[in-house]
Amino acid sequence: MLIARKIFFIALFGAPIVAIGHHAVAGRYDSATIIEVEGEVTSLLWRNPHVQVSMRVIGENGDLQDWDMATTSLSNMRRWQIGPEFIAVGDTIRVAGNPAIRIEHGLYISNVLTSGGEEVLLGGNVQPRWSSDRTIEMSASRRLGVGDTSAPELGIFRIWSTPDNIPMLVPRDIGRTSSGRANLTEAALQAVDVFIWERDNPLQNCAPKGMPLIMEAPYPFAFIQDGESILWHNEEYDTVRTIHMAPDASSEGQPDSLLGYSIGRWENENTLAVSTTHMGWEHFDGQGIPASTAGTLVERFTLSETGGRLDYSMTFSDPVNLIEPMTFGKHWVWYPDAEVAGYACSLQAED
Repeated sequence: MLIARKIFFIALFGAPIVAIGHHAVAGRYDSATIIEVEGEVTSLLWRNPHVQVSMRVIGENGDLQDWDMATTSLSNMRRWQIGPEFIAVGDTIRVAGNPAIRIEHGLYISNVLTSGGEEVLLGGNVQPRWSSDRTIEMSASRRLGVGDTSAPELGIFRIWSTPDNIPMLVPRDIGRTSSGRANLTEAALQAVDVFIWERDNPLQNCAPKGMPLIMEAPYPFAFIQDGESILWHNEEYDTVRTIHMAPDASSEGQPDSLLGYSIGRWENENTLAVSTTHMGWEHFDGQGIPASTAGTLVERFTLSETGGRLDYSMTFSDPVNLIEPMTFGKHWVWYPDAEVAGYACSLQAED
């Protein structure tokens, strides 16, 4: 049996394990079950949106099994300073994670025990499985999701990160719970009932999110002043939103688009309010609830007095699909060492 000598706790700057619904993970893996697999690495694909690992495993009956596995994104690996040398083709490793639902030998990896006996935890709340010793390579403030408060003068114009272990902005089951369904129109209910995730998932094969769901993207983003406008640049799919701040900005006559047309104003020195229309992505939650081009979004970004935290709320209205508007919220924190890097998603199928 392999013995774990040291555990590296990898701090998630932007994608907590609770966010397994990101991209095309939810619906492919059984998040309620964890299994272990040991074998030889036969291939590695270091890419977004999910790093891919293939392994050859000797089954209980002595048969050879080829396993296809995925874990978090290349963007997260880069932020954790894990390079391609982390594991290599030919290594014998042990992994644990959530088994695939649709294929027999598939896994979403949360723990890796390397050939050198080092355990890597790929998530902020993942627990060690093969040793009681832990080497935590992250600050206490980052483990607690506390932002740096040393530069309040920067205002909102800095890079913001999603702290560890906060829920998804838009719950994944709102179209199927009784309370959520009570707020859906008949047209929306019919759409949800015929939605088949494997067939209709809008986030497959590097397809980018549109508004409003892109606002839950767990990767770092920057607010940038661009003349009279403000840019929202998120690492996921290198998404850039323009928030028009000119006093005479108008959405009249604007075409529908993936991100819609956003007009912003300062409610006070710490709160940016944004109204968005002409959203043409046609999805609300990515799980079957549609969104019409008649939908409107009102957002508020509120900076804390110390500058270390940015609170966010969004209220989405859609007379075609929602009986009443729905409001959601989250927050981001400031880590001075964070960066918005390139995303470069690969179109290769995930499994």
